[in-house]
Amino acid sequence: MTPEEWTYLMVLLISIPVGFLFKKAGPGLKRWGAAAVGLGLTLFTCGPHALHSLITILGTWALIQAQPCSCHALALAWTFSYLLFFRALSLLGLPTPTPFTNAVQLLLTLKLVSLASEVQDLHLAQRKEIASGFSKEPTLGLLPDVPSLMETLSYSYCYVGIMTGPFFRYRTYLDWLEQPFPGSVPSLRPLLRRAWPAPLFGLLFLLSSHLFPLEAVREDAFYARPLPTRLFYMVPVFFAFRMRFYVAWIAAECGCIAAGFGAYPVAAKARAGGGPTLQCPTPSSPEKAASLEYDYEAIRNIDCYGTDFCVRVRDGMRYWNMTVQWWLAQYIYKSAPFRSYVLR
Repeated sequence: MTPEEWTYLMVLLISIPVGFLFKKAGPGLKRWGAAAVGLGLTLFTCGPHALHSLITILGTWALIQAQPCSCHALALAWTFSYLLFFRALSLLGLPTPTPFTNAVQLLLTLKLVSLASEVQDLHLAQRKEIASGFSKEPTLGLLPDVPSLMETLSYSYCYVGIMTGPFFRYRTYLDWLEQPFPGSVPSLRPLLRRAWPAPLFGLLFLLSSHLFPLEAVREDAFYARPLPTRLFYMVPVFFAFRMRFYVAWIAAECGCIAAGFGAYPVAAKARAGGGPTLQCPTPSSPEKAASLEYDYEAIRNIDCYGTDFCVRVRDGMRYWNMTVQWWLAQYIYKSAPFRSYVLR
C-alpha cells in the first residue's frame, strides 16, 4: 500500500470512534464539532491547497445569495469550471495539489451543486406559496430556510465523507443535526453487519496486488509478454481495484453509521444519496423512537454483491458509488436540455 492509501485508511478508521462521540451530542456540537474535525483533516492532508475548497464554497454561496431562483445552473457552471481550473494547475505552472485535495474538491463539488439545487427548490416553493395566497404543509426534503455562510461552511467541511464519500444532501445533514432522540437510533449492530466483509476484501486486495502488482504494467518487460497474458493481467488488477474501493466505502459507511448519520425509519424508504421518499411522523418519546426500525440506505454507497454479480453493465453502475449515481440522475440527467439514453 502507498503512503496515500495508508492515510486514507487511517482517516476512515478514526472517523468511526469519532462518530460515536458525536452521535448523542446536541445540534450545535454536532455542527461545529464535525466541521472542526473535517477542517482539521483537510488542513492536515491538503495543507495550503485547502484554499481551493474555500474559494469554491465562497463562490457558490455568493451565487446562491445573488440568484436563488437560478442558482443550480450557476453553481453547476461555477464549480465545474473551477474544477477544470483545479485539474489544470500543473499545466499552468502552479503548485500541484495533493491527491487528498483532489478528493476533497470532488466531493465538495457534488455537495455544493446539491445545496444550490435545494435552495432553488425552496425559493420556487416560496414563490408558489406567495402566489397561491395560503400556506402549505412542509414538502418532504425541502429546506426550512436558506443556509447562512457559516452553515454552508459547516456542511461543506463536515468530516463525514469529506474525502471518500458517501455524498449526502444538506437536508440529510440537517436531519442528522436535528435527530430528536439520537440515543435511540441503533449504531453498533448495523455497523457490525456492514463492516464484516471489509477484512475479507482487504485481504483479497493485499493478496491480488502482491501477486499482480500494478507497477508491472509500467515496465518494458511487461509488453514483451504475449497479448493474451497482458489481457488476462487486467482481470486481477481490476479485481484489486474493486477490493480497495469496497474496503474504503464500507469503512466510510461505518463512520456514518457510528454517528447515526443517515439513519431513517425503514418506513421512510430512504434512497442512497437522496434520503427519505416518504414522510414519517417524528417520534414523541425515546421509547417510541427506539421501537422504530431504522436503516442507513441514505448513505449506502456500494452494493458489493450487485456490482460483482449483476448481469447488465447498467445495473453494475447503479450498484457502484450509489450516492453519486443518485446525484448524477437528479442533477445532471433530469436537468439536461435533452433526454438521451447515451447520457444516462
